[in-house]
Amino acid sequence: MSAVLTMSGAALSVGVLAVNVRSWWKGSREIKTLVPFGGGLIHGGSWTLCVGGLLGWVQVRTVDAGSSVGDWGVTKVTGTGGGALTAGSMGTLTPAGATVVVIALIIGAITFKAAGKADKKKIIGGLFVGHTLTATAGFAQLMQWLPDTYNAVGAGLQDVLNGVLPL
Repeated sequence: MSAVLTMSGAALSVGVLAVNVRSWWKGSREIKTLVPFGGGLIHGGSWTLCVGGLLGWVQVRTVDAGSSVGDWGVTKVTGTGGGALTAGSMGTLTPAGATVVVIALIIGAITFKAAGKADKKKIIGGLFVGHTLTATAGFAQLMQWLPDTYNAVGAGLQDVLNGVLPL
């Protein structure tokens, strides 16, 4: 299961990204203010790795919706829209890496529930950007570190649970 983002859908995603970066740039420029959006972006990108599962299904539907809304908006403004982009892949998850994605999802859900209204909006924006832009070849290439990180953490967790403690 994979989704293809259109150029118009990417414009919508880049717009959400630009709004968040601009508000940070015009604000205090403290790294901690980027955490809600960045966390959402990483979570959204993670779901791209979950092909065949519920998270992958949500990711594909989000990309389709982003492309549809972007195409509608660009067509209304310019008279033309669409233009499929090359689909990308960040890599694959091991079973242990997939387990870490689920753990991150649980932590993310708890964090979202505890977040204030403004941070919830940033998290949702980050999720949208992560879902959509990681479906493209270029952004997926930039995010190739993500599955490697999940897989490495998962392998370490599996070793600890199997009693293979690092000395």
